[in-house]
Amino acid sequence: MKEKNVNGSACYSEHVFVRIEWGYKRVCIHDILYLEAQQDCCNIYLLKENKVSRIMVTIPMCEVLEDLDPDYFMRIHRSYVVNLEHIDVIVGNMVRMDNGREFTISRGHKDSIDDLFVFIGSRKRVKEKRKKQISNI
Repeated sequence: MKEKNVNGSACYSEHVFVRIEWGYKRVCIHDILYLEAQQDCCNIYLLKENKVSRIMVTIPMCEVLEDLDPDYFMRIHRSYVVNLEHIDVIVGNMVRMDNGREFTISRGHKDSIDDLFVFIGSRKRVKEKRKKQISNI
């Protein structure tokens, strides 16, 4: 849930209420593993106590994403949004989540993912460091 704080900027809640058959279920955003677009619906996958569950909501994924904190959630593909806290492995253009599920990162989103994380031991990082040293001379 998005709220406004004193200076007018967006402030996000730790919990959201998600529509289910008979009402609204309180969900901690840290339990959300990923979102999957399915036509005009969105599947919300939750990971709690090493168990994956799914809630389907009848609104598009882009509308669900508007209510989630962008510090935790990122679109990596036209059909998928992942919780950055649950990324376990990144290899090339693929991410593996805590539950073992793998997703392809689309070309348009690859640079955004690369900019979010620090890659220790990366050749790319060494090359960038050398370029900075040369430009500072």
